[in-house]
Amino acid sequence: MDILVRSYTDDGYQSYPSIRLSDEEYAKSLQCFVIACADILPINLEKKTIYLASRNIKPKKGWWWIGGRMMPHDLPKDAAARNLKRETNLEIPQNRFKLVAVLDHRCKDREQQPQDIGYHAMAYTFTVELTDAETASASENLDKDEYKQRKGLSVFNRERLVNEKVDPAILDLYDHIFPG
Repeated sequence: MDILVRSYTDDGYQSYPSIRLSDEEYAKSLQCFVIACADILPINLEKKTIYLASRNIKPKKGWWWIGGRMMPHDLPKDAAARNLKRETNLEIPQNRFKLVAVLDHRCKDREQQPQDIGYHAMAYTFTVELTDAETASASENLDKDEYKQRKGLSVFNRERLVNEKVDPAILDLYDHIFPG
């Protein structure tokens, strides 16, 4: 059975601006709420490959996909498009994003102080097929604070994922997208 995914907005709902919390305030919020994220995994369906970037920072330091938090005014695809633009400078139409999973991540630590405050996030996880030119552009423009720029986006098949001992979520998502 497919997963039902819908957004519902009451008549009269008004979007409100997002605010930036201090690291201390954000740490407190992590102790109260589960964060909602929108993540993007670039793929090549024909070659059965995915593209990952090497993160410089916690959480999920090492090989990981692109993404980040949803803001209060975001719908999932809005957040996916915004996060991809923020991290790669690519503007991709929302109709190219395909929701493939909703994943639950609980991480032991984070980059900001206090680092031992982990976080719990639910992530709408989308795939997007990029052209060769888009992949090259994304690699060149990866957020330098978050990713190791010299590596850019790296291509992975299942064998390389296993050999690199990637996070289990990556391998599970690969197997979900490319069963058998």
